[in-house]
Amino acid sequence: MLERLRQITQEVNLASDTQQALQIVVRKVCETLGIEVSSIYLADYQTQQLVLMATEGLNPKAAGVLQLNFNQGIVGLIAQREEPINLEDASSHPNFHYFPEAGEEPFQALLGAPIIHQRKVMGVLVAQQKQRRKFSETEENFLVTLAAQLAGIIAESKKRDKLSDHSGQYHVIRKLDGFPAAAGIAIGEAVVFYPRADLSSIPDKQAKSQSAELKRIKKAFRLARKEIAAMKARMESALGEEELSLFDAYARILDENGLQRDVIEQLDLGHWAPGALRRAVEQHTRIFETMDDPYFRERASDLIDLARRVLVYLEDDQTARPKLIRQAILVAEEITAGLLAELPTEKIKGMVSMNGSPTSHAAILAKALGIPAVCGLDNVPINRFEGQEIILDGYKGLIYLSPNESLKKQYQQLIKEDDLISQDLEQYTNQKAITKDGVHLPLMVNAGLIADFEKSLDVGADGVGLYRTEIPFLMREQFPSEEEQIRIYRAALQAYQGKSVTFRTLDIGGDKQLSYFPIEEANPFLGWRGIRVTLDHPEIFLVQVRAILKASQGFDNIRISLPMISSVEEVDESLCLIDQAFYEVQQEQPQLTWRKPEVGIILEVPSAMYQIPAIVKRVNFISVGSNDLSQYLLAVDRNNTRVSSLYSNYHPSVIRALAFIRQQVDANTTGLYLCGEMAGDPMAVLVLLGMQYDALSMNARSIPKIKKIVQNFSLDEAKAITEQVLQTDKAKDIHDILFQNLLSKDLAGLVRAGH
Repeated sequence: MLERLRQITQEVNLASDTQQALQIVVRKVCETLGIEVSSIYLADYQTQQLVLMATEGLNPKAAGVLQLNFNQGIVGLIAQREEPINLEDASSHPNFHYFPEAGEEPFQALLGAPIIHQRKVMGVLVAQQKQRRKFSETEENFLVTLAAQLAGIIAESKKRDKLSDHSGQYHVIRKLDGFPAAAGIAIGEAVVFYPRADLSSIPDKQAKSQSAELKRIKKAFRLARKEIAAMKARMESALGEEELSLFDAYARILDENGLQRDVIEQLDLGHWAPGALRRAVEQHTRIFETMDDPYFRERASDLIDLARRVLVYLEDDQTARPKLIRQAILVAEEITAGLLAELPTEKIKGMVSMNGSPTSHAAILAKALGIPAVCGLDNVPINRFEGQEIILDGYKGLIYLSPNESLKKQYQQLIKEDDLISQDLEQYTNQKAITKDGVHLPLMVNAGLIADFEKSLDVGADGVGLYRTEIPFLMREQFPSEEEQIRIYRAALQAYQGKSVTFRTLDIGGDKQLSYFPIEEANPFLGWRGIRVTLDHPEIFLVQVRAILKASQGFDNIRISLPMISSVEEVDESLCLIDQAFYEVQQEQPQLTWRKPEVGIILEVPSAMYQIPAIVKRVNFISVGSNDLSQYLLAVDRNNTRVSSLYSNYHPSVIRALAFIRQQVDANTTGLYLCGEMAGDPMAVLVLLGMQYDALSMNARSIPKIKKIVQNFSLDEAKAITEQVLQTDKAKDIHDILFQNLLSKDLAGLVRAGH
């Protein structure tokens, strides 16, 4: 049965659309179980009905026509109960409902299993037989397992359908659900930036010149064959004749009568070279992967590897890389600092990152640049976006493809309201975040890009609460030297002369990977990251601290924060290295007066919460990193779209943890700050104000909003709201309480335009 399941899911994965996938399933279920009927009903939540979408054995004309209410028939009962039902005689069941248009009458035995994806019933898979009998335990297990595997496949297939062209007399708007990464709305044409040598991501494009594309493809194949020949020559002394013949087989695949011929056929249809290569390879791999023989199935991976080698040579020709020559919406598997460094950001209207979450690195970059963004559209083929007009809703995390004029007008109105709110917020530039009863809440900026400096100065930030030193590291192809770092850090200090700047030591790992220092782990967010890396590599840590100290010469406004601290031992080791770096710079330039900076930790690992009394004896401040603290408290990988919907800054445990930290620090004189997405959240700030955090650090574009909110509440009001929130047991209820408080003061538009 396992092999049969694998074959079915493999065939379904290769289906061109959802309807074809469903038809494959019902046919294969009949073949596997030796039965007369198999059917799939899919749930339509708009009409509250289950629709017969595919059948083998019933009247084929009923497909797409037969509809049951959610509470109707045995199929409806399976969906309601969310569990399988196995009946020897379906007609005797009290929920049995006969549908003459389907022709179900002669079928007695019935076995049905719900198709559930991410807690939502997507449909029901049914098996039926004329013979009156109960399906065996093995048969039931097979159908339940197949339904579970199908759920994700059907969900992804539906996403692909939305991205496919729809023809017909009616205009079809296609909607994709992701996560809101950066607030705002954008309307424009999508331009896809695919990863280098990633065959599956290459978009379809028409060739501007078929002769030029033919020349490019022939050159790329020639160079790939040359590479294979060189590989064979290198291995001649290590491999036998039989093993070496594999390289000859590879060369034959790449010759003019092999894969190259099929690519040229695609070129003749008008496709550009990379797209023609992808399409030809897809045709071959579909055949390989459906073969029963494991040897032939594995040849698909060989073919893909060879095609990637060809693609590398194609991409060496810069005509293969897209360019932003006009304002457009950037679409990529992952938006990175390196990718943004290649592009004129003033031409980016919006960003769609297939991977990531609202607190991922891609989202942080989008917020810093003030570009609306949506993320978390895993397994959506990005090549289907190319050239499509889309609406990007960065408030709700929605993407609309092929929008009609009515929908565009609605969103254009929201863009106008956004602009009006932005104009209103300009008056807060030179004002402080002071409550109605005179309490000042300093608002700092999270920085790392030059754009951050300019914007944060424009909005009147009180300083830099978090300087992300990893950004310069991410934008280079090797570790920056001490001199380079000195220049970078001094520029930040000069920009904020007279205000404090907190440098976070190098925080890599997790979703922040250096191309020249790769960290490959099964679970990177629980692995080698932050202070763990730099303590294991003191040479990196010492150079960075020395650079910060030297850059600060003449300034008295710097602080250093240590990321990912989980124990007192890590604090002690870090302080020892900082002392060493301080001693070294003193010895190098004894004629200068050196001042030790304040040092603090970023509290993002829950274990550090319970060591606050010991930690505060060693450091000058604690800054709560809300993004990672929430992730670790909730045991939710915020970059994993299967579970990232469970991530919430409004979760009662997160709120209570922040209150606990405040109580622990209250017993000491240590400063307590918070950096992360919560700091710039117009609703969460009410709680942070009520808990009396000493300062908040956020992206520059959130500062005017937070100033306005703070000015509209008194500290006593914020304390009362916080007390109510701390007594609330559900994240949704906490969200509603905070939203209603903003609504009562006509501030809900700061959460989303239109309120």
